[in-house]
Amino acid sequence: MKITVLMGSPRKKDSYNVCELIKEILQKKNDINFEYIFLKDYTVEDCKGCDTCFKRSEKFCPCKDDLNKIKEKLLNSDGIILATPVYAYQVPSPLKRVFDRLSYLFHRQELVGKPVLTVVTTDGGGQKQVTNYLKMTVCGWGCNLVGSINIISPMFFENLKEDLEWVYDRCYYKKSVEKIERHVKSYVEIIESKNIHNPTFYDIFMFNCLRSKTFTSQADYDFWKKRGWLDSYYFYDIQLNFLKKGFGCILKNLINLAGRRLKNKSIR
Repeated sequence: MKITVLMGSPRKKDSYNVCELIKEILQKKNDINFEYIFLKDYTVEDCKGCDTCFKRSEKFCPCKDDLNKIKEKLLNSDGIILATPVYAYQVPSPLKRVFDRLSYLFHRQELVGKPVLTVVTTDGGGQKQVTNYLKMTVCGWGCNLVGSINIISPMFFENLKEDLEWVYDRCYYKKSVEKIERHVKSYVEIIESKNIHNPTFYDIFMFNCLRSKTFTSQADYDFWKKRGWLDSYYFYDIQLNFLKKGFGCILKNLINLAGRRLKNKSIR
């Protein structure tokens, strides 16, 4: 089982140490190949905002760097962990740069169904905003978000020297470890079973919103058509309950109506 950690932190501190705990839990009962992607070891240029990847293909991106090496590692993994500290209520700039450059994965999803855990560490705030951002990114890529782990570092790690508002709390530590263990257990079960993820209402919402891009991009249209997604309820064939199916139908019809109007307007 190969697990790849896309590490957003430029340092081997809190986010890294939480991932090391996850690694330790995983390796107790499983044969795991655990690999870190430390972004400081890769060259990733800033997105130039040229829209070439959207309109034509990512193959025509003017940036020539290590981005594809990172993407290939994610594609070849059985599971992914996105780990990051909170920087000014966002992810650090190296990770944001990767997300910016991989934004075409919101248009042409190559990681559909890939199980993902997110790990967010903070000195006290911003974890909700960053966790929601990671959720949007993961679901936009078509991945299976298995769980989100949020850690307030001063309450979790003993003997931090920084003069922080929060202090170590043994009860908080114990509850957090129990939560991590539950998420890791579910993560392993999903990877090993290879069962496809039953999409949530949020997943279905994202799917239909992203399908709207096929009305304005030939590259997106060809990609979605080839995979049979243009008229489907989700990225793969799965039995949805009445409410989810109805919700999807409503969104699909609205997107189709708006998309056709937008396409006709652009033609004129």
